[in-house]
Amino acid sequence: MLTGKTFGVMAAFLSLIAGAVSAQTTSHADSVDSPFERFWTQPRTVPKFGVGVQDRAFFEVGLQYHSIYRHPLGLASQGGYITIDVFLDNKNLLLGPKAGYEVTVGIFGIAADITYFIDQNYNEAGENRRSWVFTPKAGLTIFGFADLFYGYQIPISDQEITSIYRNRFSLVFNLNRDYFNLQEAPRRR
Repeated sequence: MLTGKTFGVMAAFLSLIAGAVSAQTTSHADSVDSPFERFWTQPRTVPKFGVGVQDRAFFEVGLQYHSIYRHPLGLASQGGYITIDVFLDNKNLLLGPKAGYEVTVGIFGIAADITYFIDQNYNEAGENRRSWVFTPKAGLTIFGFADLFYGYQIPISDQEITSIYRNRFSLVFNLNRDYFNLQEAPRRR
């Protein structure tokens, strides 16, 4: 028959063993990853490039400070970016340096950016026209690696560049090498 004293000693012994077992942890390098593990990768600066169309074709090139979230049901990503849109046609050169932020979850993504358009030589006198626009975007994505977005440009300055449409479609790639080997990617601490 267990007495109170014997029961107390056994309970203390079992709690010491349980505490010792649970205190044994292994580092990431020594452990075998579970397929259900969740983590953010360390952010890294990655190339970002793409193509798109408004009233004419354009290309986009720049950098993104990009991080990937691994979840058992899919991937998510986030990051700020700076890029430049370049529109070319036979009349003039239209440049659009911009800064923005992008978030993707699974196959859906959203982004928003502020662009400063510079319309080179827009008239016979060779004058330049400048305009600020805000562009919210949404669309489909392949886990943040490739984004197919629709965006709508909202002018936020007095001067407006009317030679480009407000509606835009773009296909953009975020070239983060961590997509190719997430198990070995450095993790956010």
